[in-house]
Amino acid sequence: MEKLYAEIITIGNEVLAGYTVNTNATFISNRLRECGIAVKWVTTIADEPAAIKQAWTYAAGRARIIVTTGGLGPTPDDITKTCIADFFDAPLEKNEQATANLKHFFEHRRRKMTGLNLDQVLAPKGAEIIANPIGTASGLIMRRDNRVFGFFPGVPSEMKAMLTEGFIPWLKAHLELPEIHTRLLRTTGIAESRLYEMVRDIVDSHAHYALSFLPKQTGVDLRFTLAGGDAAEIGRWLEFIARIRRKLDKYIYTDQERELHDVLLEQLARHRLSLSVAESFTGGLIGDQLTDVPGCSRVFLGGITAYANEAKTELLGVDEATLRNHGAVSEQTVLEMVRGVQKRFGSDCAIATTGIAGPGGATPEKPVGLSYIAARYKDHEAVREFRFGANNRRLNKLRGAMSGLEMLRRLLREHGQG
Repeated sequence: MEKLYAEIITIGNEVLAGYTVNTNATFISNRLRECGIAVKWVTTIADEPAAIKQAWTYAAGRARIIVTTGGLGPTPDDITKTCIADFFDAPLEKNEQATANLKHFFEHRRRKMTGLNLDQVLAPKGAEIIANPIGTASGLIMRRDNRVFGFFPGVPSEMKAMLTEGFIPWLKAHLELPEIHTRLLRTTGIAESRLYEMVRDIVDSHAHYALSFLPKQTGVDLRFTLAGGDAAEIGRWLEFIARIRRKLDKYIYTDQERELHDVLLEQLARHRLSLSVAESFTGGLIGDQLTDVPGCSRVFLGGITAYANEAKTELLGVDEATLRNHGAVSEQTVLEMVRGVQKRFGSDCAIATTGIAGPGGATPEKPVGLSYIAARYKDHEAVREFRFGANNRRLNKLRGAMSGLEMLRRLLREHGQG
């Protein structure tokens, strides 16, 4: 089977200038990879006809599928459609499907079309239309010399809907694509280098299987991919993954596209356990993450953000002598915080954080990133010192929140509540 390669081309001065982050390319690459199409090139170009057409020429010389985003809107700087007409020598003409889609869009929303909107019913001759379920700009598919060109508006929500509902099904219907098998193991609390060392012998003995180590600020994802394969081969591949999983079991918190706070809430709900949190340097971030999950109220009773020493004393019952003798950033203080919040809310479980987020506030004895985090499950408790070290306030807060959630997850596992 022919190996299919793709190139993603993003048109937009705002992307080049750094005003807009190119999240579109990430989404497109992931969706194509799931179809067995490897993205080999990602190109960003200015809103200039010569640059646009040159990019398409280069892409057609090396990729089978070329996906372009940007420049399909109704304003004068949206020039992609006229460039397509020139590049393919396909004059713009009124497209009946695009017209019907646009009329439906405005009738459904009880709005009136303007002259600019009416220009959007024009499409290059021979183009196949991709309906836009949430916007006015239709997508386009053009074919030339065994190459497939897909064109989408740059608005992420519109592009995602059109790619998922229109373009990917079209590719599956018109191209011979391999069956792709994927698995995910999501880890936290261990560095990528240490993770690799733990499984190096297994990975080296199965080098023919594709495995990507994908580090993030909150942990490392292991993504396994197998293209095709008969039942026996798939069985061997799954056993390879199982060996990795057994070796890293302590650090794996999910095999799905889920975040740790979501997984922990499910774990607590399954065992009918409640949770409260006391936060200092994380500033309510743990509570914010927990309340992102629908139905969290079944588990999460509430939290206290006690930043000042007075708040720690008055709201959490931290002894003034503890603060005086050990300081707010100490093991002794965080233990009193976690016990205090658990008592105040009457929760089964609790998490507490205290630390120096930075970039200021440090001393030689207590540097930026020094943090103490505690977790409790009934009368069982765990406390750890962390030295996150980053001179980045937001990053230290994020790492602190993640560490607190992970400490409670492991504490529950240790006591039969995994």
